[in-house]
Amino acid sequence: MGLETLTGFRDGINLALGEKRQGNERLDQWINDGVIELFGELDIQGRRQGATADTVIDQREYDVPADLLAMLVLRNNTTKKRMIKTSVENFQLFDVTTVGSPTHYMRAGAFISVFPLPNVVEQLELFFIKEPPALALPTDTSGLPSMYDRVIHLIGLRNALIDLEENERATFTFQIAENKLRKLPTEEWLESQNPQEGVAIARTFRDLQEDPRMGVDETFRGRVLL
Repeated sequence: MGLETLTGFRDGINLALGEKRQGNERLDQWINDGVIELFGELDIQGRRQGATADTVIDQREYDVPADLLAMLVLRNNTTKKRMIKTSVENFQLFDVTTVGSPTHYMRAGAFISVFPLPNVVEQLELFFIKEPPALALPTDTSGLPSMYDRVIHLIGLRNALIDLEENERATFTFQIAENKLRKLPTEEWLESQNPQEGVAIARTFRDLQEDPRMGVDETFRGRVLL
């Protein structure tokens, strides 16, 4: 997993912010928002989770897991069919008196609503991306592969710059983050038909991070990934 700690992320972003860094209580929030954004963008398979729940007769609303970041698939295991996601607006057009086996759903915050209204007990299965735990202790790391540490630095800095109303610099910083992200190997590629090559590439990124002689970043004074 990641090599950079919360302290390292703090120091790097503070250094880049210069005089605006002093005593900013939002620093950890900028970093954690960056980690969450990256998790959602990457859809790391190791962060995918599954959960099941039984429908309750005459109950339309059901809670989603507290650590849900994004829903992937909702399936009715009893009918063996994937349920269709719809918008809140379209959901309101459904006939609320209709009962039967749920075929559609919409999400609103911490719960989902299903249609038709269940009149039998069936099992629903949810696949979702699990939200990463927040970085809180100075030694906490992101839970992502270490090759993404540099991107987290950049996205956290982008969040800070937006909050501090330096929008032009924020846009430029995010463009750098996107460019670096595109150059990193994907999880699918690392697990492809040529795993030895993928392992060699991953080791190269890790070596760059672990050996400070390989390069020092002038902005963050951290280890260069690319």
